[in-house]
Amino acid sequence: MEWTRVNVQSDDDSIEDSSDFEDLKIGLDTNAESMHESFLKSMPHLSEVQERHILVVSEIESRALSSTVSSLGDFLSEFGGEWSESEIRVPLEAEIREGVVVDSKDEDGGQLVRIISPERFGGLLRSFRLPEGRRIVGASWEGEILSIKVD
Repeated sequence: MEWTRVNVQSDDDSIEDSSDFEDLKIGLDTNAESMHESFLKSMPHLSEVQERHILVVSEIESRALSSTVSSLGDFLSEFGGEWSESEIRVPLEAEIREGVVVDSKDEDGGQLVRIISPERFGGLLRSFRLPEGRRIVGASWEGEILSIKVD
């Protein structure tokens, strides 16, 4: 199953969602993922190659992900977060807030969560497994806290 984007609600109307590729600007301030996406979209004559590429990349991503999925406890320990029955709270720096993406994926009877924050020189990519029977129902910002609601 593929990753599904979780809509993260903002507590501040002045911050815009920049995780979309519609406003892609190629320049010194772009990232590798955006450039790769743009490159692949500009080659309609190579659709068979594109399909094969997607298959190969998905397979590699799947293998890489399986070895890097943390438990919820390990993830929260790394970031100083906390968990209650209905909410996961993760403190993140205000500077990376605009680019943070939360994805979810059903796998092996449970749900995986992936948090991505692209940065110019690296970034953040962490995945963790929710406790059995728990699912994401929403996410929002509360100041510098990313609040992920679970049921």
